[in-house]
Amino acid sequence: ISALGYESVNVSRKPMIGILATGDELVPLTESPSKGQIFESNRVMLAGLCKELGCKILDLGISRDDPKNISDKIRLALENCDCIITTGGTSVGKLDFVPEVINKIGSPGVIVHGIALRPGMPTGLAIVEKKPILILSGNPVAAMVGFEVFMKPLLFKMIGLNIDDRVIIKGTLIRKAATRLGRQTYLRVRVFIKNGQNFVEPISARGSSIISSLTKANGFVIVPANREGVRKGEIVSVLLFGPLESEKDV
Repeated sequence: ISALGYESVNVSRKPMIGILATGDELVPLTESPSKGQIFESNRVMLAGLCKELGCKILDLGISRDDPKNISDKIRLALENCDCIITTGGTSVGKLDFVPEVINKIGSPGVIVHGIALRPGMPTGLAIVEKKPILILSGNPVAAMVGFEVFMKPLLFKMIGLNIDDRVIIKGTLIRKAATRLGRQTYLRVRVFIKNGQNFVEPISARGSSIISSLTKANGFVIVPANREGVRKGEIVSVLLFGPLESEKDV
């Protein structure tokens, strides 16, 4: 810093983010799942995404589908965190308690629940004690999309970055990909460089719970709600969340 002629610089405090997963079907990696149970992985993914932006994490663990348990963990986070992320318990089932619990903790509570987004329609946003709460789907891909769309811009602002600092590049689509009208779709893609050009390959995966598709993808193509898919050869914009790949030139 001194070599550049500065005696001091402004810095931002690292935000503390509380992350809570909910669901009777979830078990930690330290346990063996029984029939009908699955390993909980969203907290690890979301914590990693937050840490990439310099945040500190309060791991709130896994809550059973029990309103009091969920409420206790969210109240703990409100005392210690700048922002809270929940994953799971946000749809319309009998055991999806998260929005209801948040509304009982404080006002204004849930301000948005249900967004024209694919994947990620059950996503919600809430404010309690002037602290934002992002309510994400329990499906891994939907949770990541919700993070990219809503949480990342918020964290950028909290740490002093501009939302325009996100990496968006253009590339040529190597095959068509279908989407449905009515909801903005985040299409999973792999971007690679060949012969000095960017090419975009749609990842063939259906459903927002197919976590393996995220290991193959390094970006999203955002398809507007008024379009039915994208065409082969079309130049598309890609929101990158992973490194670019290079393929052997021909």
